Amino acid sequence: MAERTITEILEALARIETNVKTIAKNGADHEARIRELEQKNGKRFDALVLAAISAAVVGVIGYAIGKLF
Repeated sequence: MAERTITEILEALARIETNVKTIAKNGADHEARIRELEQKNGKRFDALVLAAISAAVVGVIGYAIGKLF
């Protein structure tokens, strides 16, 4: 009886170990995907700032050229 209980416990422990490994693997995948999504917003903001700065620089250069001629 005790031997059977120990065997059942060991089998349950093996299943738990497999589940924990699967969860850890999936967690790492989710972490990478979340990081990728977080970086998309930053890249969009960087592009917006670049466009605004470029427009301002072109405006200043255009104004300077207009004053020269």
